[in-house]
Amino acid sequence: MAALFHVYTLARTSDIPILQRDLCRSPYIANGCVELTVLWNQPSAAAAYARAIETATADFLIFAHCDVYFPENWFERLAWEVDRLTRLDPNWAVAATAGITSAGEMVGRIFDTALVPCFPETSGIFGRPLNMPVRIESFDELAFVVRRETGVSFDPLLPEFHLYATDLALEAERKGKTCYGLDMPVIHNAKAQLSLGPDYVRSYRYMVKKWRDRLPVATTCGPVTRNPFSLPIRRLRTRYKALFKPSSYSTERLSNPAAKAKELGLDRVLAAPLVEAAGVLEGQ
Repeated sequence: MAALFHVYTLARTSDIPILQRDLCRSPYIANGCVELTVLWNQPSAAAAYARAIETATADFLIFAHCDVYFPENWFERLAWEVDRLTRLDPNWAVAATAGITSAGEMVGRIFDTALVPCFPETSGIFGRPLNMPVRIESFDELAFVVRRETGVSFDPLLPEFHLYATDLALEAERKGKTCYGLDMPVIHNAKAQLSLGPDYVRSYRYMVKKWRDRLPVATTCGPVTRNPFSLPIRRLRTRYKALFKPSSYSTERLSNPAAKAKELGLDRVLAAPLVEAAGVLEGQ
């Protein structure tokens, strides 16, 4: 696993309790089978991750939020998925746990504490099972995989900590590479996004200027478009919802994401195709 995968995350000193609660508790990271590099106190996500790619040696680089937990069997499943994906499309560059198609369909399954009030009938699991990888236009930053040999990387000039995944997807597209959503459930032990602040605006404006001729592009938190009213309206809606519909947001965090993953059966979900593939091999 060590030669195949390397996990990178961004964190500030204040994030240490979150990092220890979630990402560092992931079984393959906790037991040292997959290396984790924490990039501390960085000025921007894209610049930090671009430098990480320059020195990386693993075949597949996983970039994840520090409040993500990878359940049991997640990395075994990832090895199986990237092998299958390479056979299906040798041109793929990025795979994500949560993405969006050009038609606006969300792809992938996650348990997100911030989304629990939105999907109470699903025990907080957002998304549906996938039998096959699905082409996506962009993806969420919470957890995604970059195939290092493709040469796809981040734009070090993109400011702040937003939209770097969307920019990466567009960079892949510009190189003639593809991006896919996978059925790779994770626990996102996140706080709700109560506003789109000035930092998001700076990232958004950079993206509009850089990709003006390519826009609009769908993202998991709303489109990036040349329409000057799109972002202000979205910011107002987000703030209105936070102020007047607080029940739409969850403030609860999991003290033990491993226990929640077990409760939801995510270890079995992740192992299912591996068990099926083993059965086929045994029957041959």
